[in-house]
Amino acid sequence: MRSIGFIFALAAGVACAQGYPAKPIRMISPVPAGSGIDVVARIAADKLAQNMGATIIVDNIAGAATMIGAAAAARAAPDGYTLLFWSEAAPLGALANPKLTFDPVKDLLPVGTLAKGVFFLAVNPSLPVNSVAELVALAKLKPGALAYGSSGIGSPHHVVTEMLIGATGMQVLHVPYKGSGETVTSLMRGDVQFALGLPSSFTPHLKSGKFRGIAVAAPTRSPVFPDLPTITETGVKGVEYLSWYAVFAPTGTPQPILERLHAEMAKIVADKGYIEERLGRIGLEPFAAGSLAETMKLSQQYYDLLAPVVKRAGIKQE
Repeated sequence: MRSIGFIFALAAGVACAQGYPAKPIRMISPVPAGSGIDVVARIAADKLAQNMGATIIVDNIAGAATMIGAAAAARAAPDGYTLLFWSEAAPLGALANPKLTFDPVKDLLPVGTLAKGVFFLAVNPSLPVNSVAELVALAKLKPGALAYGSSGIGSPHHVVTEMLIGATGMQVLHVPYKGSGETVTSLMRGDVQFALGLPSSFTPHLKSGKFRGIAVAAPTRSPVFPDLPTITETGVKGVEYLSWYAVFAPTGTPQPILERLHAEMAKIVADKGYIEERLGRIGLEPFAAGSLAETMKLSQQYYDLLAPVVKRAGIKQE
């Protein structure tokens, strides 16, 4: 009887996938419109809609370092019609906020990756700083006088900056925002003096001179800004961070739909012209995490990788 039930369930799942999507798909972007994740989410949604012949509506639900939007996705029916465009903020949320009403690692599964990016360290041009050494020296000369912006407590932006703080001993003020769009505005105004940001939100302002880039938090230099040294090159060790973007689905979504979504995202990553035209313009690179099984392990892998950093910095979301 159990085998017959399994066969019926499998057949139902296959039939569901064959007719998928039969109605518009809602893709939650857990940040304000125009923020880094949102920019990439709309690139993914546009191409997915085109390739699948579907209607995909991007729904911005921001707040709590992406956790409000993620919670909405976790509560949604696991039928493939509510997706989440997210990042390694998933394991960070689980690490920084054990009181969440959902488990970001277990309740939401990354099913298809699209892009990866590195963090640029930038300052307001009015700040008399042109290198990591000068930023650190100024911060130590005036403890607590400099402020940096992030996309919220426990966000990737917060964690990578804490890596820098831990490696240099700087004493600076943290100003958390709802998304990178607000950080960008504040850095341009000089409300905060420096920030680490991803290509999707920082590249235009680094190119225009509204920000002064001084380094990149990565193992190697960025091909977009090859003149910027890595933070490691400047003599500061242990500040290397790779951010990734992916489509997540609620746990329990039928396997055939997960496989369809994974295959569709893989098509986009393999579309060299599209990637260069859309992602290349904002300094991001394509990112294929491998098979569906390998992709779904990403959150847990990053949880294990970042746990020591979060613990050392004492990062906690309220």
